[in-house]
Amino acid sequence: MPPAEQDIQSRLAVLLRVADEAADLTRSYFQSDRVRVESKADESPVTQADREAEQCIRAAVTAAFPKDGFIGEEYGTQPGSSGYHWVIDPIDGTVSFAAGVPLYGSLIGIEHTDAHGTRHVVAGVASMPALHERVWAVQGGGAWWERQGKPRVPARVAPPQSLKDSIVCTAGVEYYRRTDRMQALRKLEETCGRMRGWSDCYALVLLATGRCQAAIDPMMNPWDCGPFPVIIAEAGGVFTSWTGEPGIHGGDSVGCHPAMHAELLRLIRD
Repeated sequence: MPPAEQDIQSRLAVLLRVADEAADLTRSYFQSDRVRVESKADESPVTQADREAEQCIRAAVTAAFPKDGFIGEEYGTQPGSSGYHWVIDPIDGTVSFAAGVPLYGSLIGIEHTDAHGTRHVVAGVASMPALHERVWAVQGGGAWWERQGKPRVPARVAPPQSLKDSIVCTAGVEYYRRTDRMQALRKLEETCGRMRGWSDCYALVLLATGRCQAAIDPMMNPWDCGPFPVIIAEAGGVFTSWTGEPGIHGGDSVGCHPAMHAELLRLIRD
């Protein structure tokens, strides 16, 4: 059975509130002398702001929905019994955050597992705290773009066009090298007219708001893209792995207008 509308709406209210709280917290650290970068076991960077923001989100959600579970970058997986998991990346783009670059984001997705074990992201928010904007969506309720000082507007993926006329955002070259996919990057460079390295969540926010035509990443953890399946879908796009698998567990990602999807998959897989 699909999740109950009331269950999703009650979680949506908490989702948007804790997203604001996490954004305020990370913004209080941003471009300050309090930012100290450490290396985790996998050599990825982390700061105290990452840890505090995830703790803040988990505490607020647990108080409201004690049976919900979590999948988080900093504090791992915590099982739940309600069928709902909150997928958290407190600071997506820690390298940007630590360098004082405003293209980092805070990501929260709500994933529901049905009676058959199928997982669907039913609501999510991607906040860009330093840019004072966010995109959020709920299944069946549309995707919305909010910016400071401007009215809320629907978030829409740009109409399809040829790849040579498209802005295609992608991750850094090192991610293609780590995953042995340099040939895919070369094919993208040869085919796409405008390649841009706006990676991390910023690329997907641009996609959802019609400011680029595709976002491609050869390496993607669930928390790196937690809210985007529902945001991109409700904005009129499609978000899958490189094999076409929907959801956040495919290990890589392609986001674009549905009319461009098959062509992009062929290009990077060939």
